[in-house]
Amino acid sequence: MSIETARAALATLGFSISRRIFLLRDMSSRCQIQANALGATDILPADVPAVVLLERIGLLLAPPDQSDSAAALGRRFVAASAALSDLMGAAEAGAGLPVRAIEDSVTALNRAADGGDLNAWLDMVWRHDDATYQHCLLVSGLAAAFAQRLGFREADRRLIAEAAVLHDIGKARIPLDILRKPTGLSAAEREVMRRHPGIGHDMLVAQGGFAPAVLAAVLSHHEYLDGSGYPQGLSGSDIPDPVRIITICDVYAALIERRSYKPPLPPGEAYAALVAMGGKLDRDLVRVFGEVVLDAAIMRLGQYGRPVLKRAAGQVA
Repeated sequence: MSIETARAALATLGFSISRRIFLLRDMSSRCQIQANALGATDILPADVPAVVLLERIGLLLAPPDQSDSAAALGRRFVAASAALSDLMGAAEAGAGLPVRAIEDSVTALNRAADGGDLNAWLDMVWRHDDATYQHCLLVSGLAAAFAQRLGFREADRRLIAEAAVLHDIGKARIPLDILRKPTGLSAAEREVMRRHPGIGHDMLVAQGGFAPAVLAAVLSHHEYLDGSGYPQGLSGSDIPDPVRIITICDVYAALIERRSYKPPLPPGEAYAALVAMGGKLDRDLVRVFGEVVLDAAIMRLGQYGRPVLKRAAGQVA
């Protein structure tokens, strides 16, 4: 195709494109000159890793007056969202989960947590129109921030973030009419939904290569310390710390989510609901979680969780 033909094809789109990324199979000087002649803003090889492409797209989409930190957070959100889409798509199709997508999402989440702006992350998540994706991104963002606050080392932060990303992967095999039902579920539908932890766990075991902490979180994130959870009715010391962390994030995310059949709870009320669950959740971890989701100075939380922080210094795997 000649340059003039390509220009004419672009003109038929009917709107002005001021920013263009060209993906070239041939990165020769001649091809790059042709791309520039067509108004390329950026030029990348066609086989560029998805995470690099998403980073460049994020840079192009960032408003010119946006701060560097806000733009970086936006790019990390795009990367995590895209990776989650790849994971859910593979799980729904019965294919192996793409390891690179998991790694990309974990890296994006932990670097976003380093930025410290959890509210901005939540605002971006709430704009997502798919309830399952919204929930997974909420839990993942909360868990990454929680692990950072607990002082986990990088390897353990990655495990917690991976567990959060994958905790609901079994929902990819739940019928869409149940997942996307605009009203509350019936008893029969809830029973179907309650199968997702076992489905997700079996998927990961069949694929292999996942850490015990991740497998436990996927299977047991609906278990409670008093034995009232599911699918196994575990209690007390049978529930390890990574599972307790994901469970707290999962419950809180469900309380603050925006659904058509229920209004979201404000942060203070959602956190109060966690506290009111008493012995179902780890009280020390719930106290530290309050420092993540609430203004510690206003809530006068003080230095909670010293034994938890000490415990966090060890491995979670």
